Amino acid sequence: MTSDTLATELSCAIDQLEADNPAGALETLTAYLTKHPADAAGHFYRGDSLTELGRLDEAIAAYQTGLKLCPDDPDALTTLGDLLLEVGRHQDALASYRRVLEVDPQDADALVSIGLVYSSQDKGDEAIRAFQQAIEQEPDNLFAWNALGDAWYGQGDHQKAIEAYQQGITLDPQDPAAYHNLGELYYDLEDYDEAEDQCRTALQLDPCFSMAYLTLGGICMDQERIEEALGYYQQYLKHERSSLATEMLAEVKAVVEGLKEELGKQ
Repeated sequence: MTSDTLATELSCAIDQLEADNPAGALETLTAYLTKHPADAAGHFYRGDSLTELGRLDEAIAAYQTGLKLCPDDPDALTTLGDLLLEVGRHQDALASYRRVLEVDPQDADALVSIGLVYSSQDKGDEAIRAFQQAIEQEPDNLFAWNALGDAWYGQGDHQKAIEAYQQGITLDPQDPAAYHNLGELYYDLEDYDEAEDQCRTALQLDPCFSMAYLTLGGICMDQERIEEALGYYQQYLKHERSSLATEMLAEVKAVVEGLKEELGKQ
């Protein structure tokens, strides 16, 4: 089989993934890898397909197989770390991110990822040090500034959290996540007007930013704006596509049904 044919087969699987057809991509890649088991890229894309299907343990195994064939791929190592973190294998995730730094000591995102592992373990001080180290290495790293804001917020230092989020906005005024982070912070501080403004700004930048709809729904619920809350929650259900949000989707669906009944809607 020629390299052009191989590229065509992989391209087909990639197209299926981009068309939100992970089951089709998985079938294509599984068949491809039975014939070409030494193709690391095929294993990585198979891992992506499994991730989209919510089969994270199998996705981890696929990435591990690919990395045996191509052990110095920083993108694959990062993705493996993300998957390991998602399933709670913190030490394994740290090992994968640290391997990224061995391959590329200048990869500031790997430092942020290490900080996120510490955050998930409630090791706030270690997380903040990792985020700050990433910023020292790459001062315009938006990922690091937003993560630092989350960490300061977790430590109860709201002012430092606001400053970090605002620095993220300064770096990229078109990033909806930074505005939503600020909105979440103000919401928890019960500054509903500011929280709503920030979330609306996030949606102006990205009308498909599902988490902003979820936060706006909560704001409206707290203010007994029931019909508006229903609308926002329905928008969340429409736009949330992550396979990792299954539990939240189920909760919001139940809330939507309850609100419809309360409002007398079908």
